[in-house]
Amino acid sequence: MHSPYINTCFLNGFSSLVLSKGGNVSALYESVGLDKAIFSEDSLLIPYDKFVYLLEAAAAQLDFPDIAMQLARQQDMMILAPLGSMLSDCNNVSEALEVIVKYLKILVSGYQVDIQVQQDHFTVSFYLEQSHIQELVQYQDYAMASAVNILYGLLGRSFPIRACYFLRSEQDQQRISEYAQYFGCPVAFNNRTLSLTCDNSVLQLDIGNLVKQLNTRINNTKPVHNECIVKRVSNAISFSLTNSVYRLEDIASSMHYSQRTLQRKLGEQNTSFSALLDSVRFNMANQYLKNSYYRQTDIAVLLGYNSLSAFSRSYHRWSSIYPNEARKRMLKE
Repeated sequence: MHSPYINTCFLNGFSSLVLSKGGNVSALYESVGLDKAIFSEDSLLIPYDKFVYLLEAAAAQLDFPDIAMQLARQQDMMILAPLGSMLSDCNNVSEALEVIVKYLKILVSGYQVDIQVQQDHFTVSFYLEQSHIQELVQYQDYAMASAVNILYGLLGRSFPIRACYFLRSEQDQQRISEYAQYFGCPVAFNNRTLSLTCDNSVLQLDIGNLVKQLNTRINNTKPVHNECIVKRVSNAISFSLTNSVYRLEDIASSMHYSQRTLQRKLGEQNTSFSALLDSVRFNMANQYLKNSYYRQTDIAVLLGYNSLSAFSRSYHRWSSIYPNEARKRMLKE
């Protein structure tokens, strides 16, 4: 079975961590079968197993066992930037968690997050279809660290997490102590599930301040000097497709432009929003079609379509063939 994909946005900060340890970023990418050009590109799709293998390779080669946790800490709440408009509609932590879980489920097929609410606490559990990946240290560290950093972003550290539970074993008491310090709660190893628990009293807390903080940080994130508006809009579209917030007004708002201003800027580059939307969808569709893991109905959802027929018609308009024929040709290559 082929691996599901993950967006390269989840590697934001990886290069700087590797360089801080004197590592060779290109060599690490190539060691796990990834094109070295990936680390200089935004919003590409890479196999999820190679994402984890990359973290494992960096941990081993650089003597950097905490790299997955440090990567998650660097990314913190900004990993949720594409959900800004949807989180603004949430009234409390419970609703925000539902939005985040849905986002992750769509973004990484085969990755499941379950939330179970009990009398005095709730449990968040993580499952991956690929059992050989689920057992790896860096997968568990990244999944748990990302979740904990998101929860602390939602709740603040004044609402501590009760405990974190890992699948793998760990006998080194010093390492266990380091994990407890990082996560800010007791940790336990050799458990049946990868999960964490938290007091359920926090589920009804308002997240208005969080949304304001997230929007402020997005506003203060300046684009790279001279970065092409076409690239910035294309990246914004690719992040937003799975959330069905990819209309012109949605993208313009996320970039803090009026619709008219964004249209004018794109016109100056001899393109339009609709042309970029088609281009992003076509390029992403071809990446998904090359991987037999994804059914065409899955691809339609990932590209923001309401039905397979709508996706098929669009693909035919772009390429003069239907996606099933395109897939057959790609898999023969």
